[in-house]
Amino acid sequence: MNIEVKTAKAQAQTPTKEEMIARAEALLPQLRERSAEAEKNRRLSDETVQEFRDAGFPKILQPKRFGGYELGPDTATEVIRTISTACGSSGWVTNLFVVHTWQASLFPIEAQEEYWAGSDDKLCSTASFAMNSKMEEVDGGVRLTGRWKFSSGCDFADWFIIMKPSSTCFDWMMIPREDVTLVDDWFVSGLSGTGSKDIVLDNVFVPAHRRVSIMDIATGQTPGMKELQIPMGRLPFGWPAIWGIPAALIGMAEGMAAAVQKTLIGKKALFTGEVQVERVANQMKLTECLTDIHAAKLIMRNRMAELNEWAAAGGAPNPAIDAYVSHRDASYVARMMGQTALKLTQMAGATSVYLGNPIQRFQRDINVGVTHVSLVWEEAAENYGRAVWELGPKQRG
Repeated sequence: MNIEVKTAKAQAQTPTKEEMIARAEALLPQLRERSAEAEKNRRLSDETVQEFRDAGFPKILQPKRFGGYELGPDTATEVIRTISTACGSSGWVTNLFVVHTWQASLFPIEAQEEYWAGSDDKLCSTASFAMNSKMEEVDGGVRLTGRWKFSSGCDFADWFIIMKPSSTCFDWMMIPREDVTLVDDWFVSGLSGTGSKDIVLDNVFVPAHRRVSIMDIATGQTPGMKELQIPMGRLPFGWPAIWGIPAALIGMAEGMAAAVQKTLIGKKALFTGEVQVERVANQMKLTECLTDIHAAKLIMRNRMAELNEWAAAGGAPNPAIDAYVSHRDASYVARMMGQTALKLTQMAGATSVYLGNPIQRFQRDINVGVTHVSLVWEEAAENYGRAVWELGPKQRG
């Protein structure tokens, strides 16, 4: 199918934001049922990933030129949040399938044509933390050898993107599945179902067209976006991309709050016999948690709306400060959801620790999710504070 036909087909079949959210909501019952199985197996089921494909989730940000929807990060975050209310690992992997497809669209068109050759229904995984790696510049590209961590959803990936190929290079490089070896070391306390295993490369050749500069990514000047002319591509990649994880954390907190609310119905205090839902303390705690979750959603939605405006305008109104706003808000939301999870756990009582109760899984998934390197509140706050006081970026050795 040629590019013009693919584009016309995608435009004719593009769902609305509301339709995508409805598709996510329709999957929630089976995702809840499979959440324990996903944790036990340390990966999502084939059925779940096929349902995500059928619903078109990986195509949310995918270019229409290659059969995608180009719906924008506001749709992506709502779908991710919705899925996460049933299963944290499912929401986490949904985020990465969506974002990784967007990442592929930043590479030169030649690389994109390779990526989507034969099908517009491809999945991708990334790896960014190198345990050890070697990058050698050679004629026509580079050769990579090493081992990288945290390749979420790797069992289903057709392609991989190495985001830190060496200790001195942060460019992205695209690798086909056949060049990658998976190492199953994913034995963790939370988000077990994400299957975030190690990957190993052994003297793999990466042609120059499957490489994109980190500076182009950071400034919104990638070759893929220059060719495709998608408005959001004018912005630094990290501004919208950072929101997938906070969206998932909000959804997990929503699912956890609902589980706590259900658990306390009909339950009585052990020593006093007082009905738990009639205790003023519990009513106040639940209200506080639900209000924090509501506030987090409002922050996220406000940031998505502003990013859409900035993309349409071709840039932020005050780049010196606005460059740090998205990171500030995303990190703040993540921290708030971590605190909310702790409050909900303490409120739920001892019965919440049983493995048959989803509360404990949500708690562990959130606890792991907030440790992500992109969401360190102190770093985000420092950078924003320096920008407000016009101190300039901090020099790091």
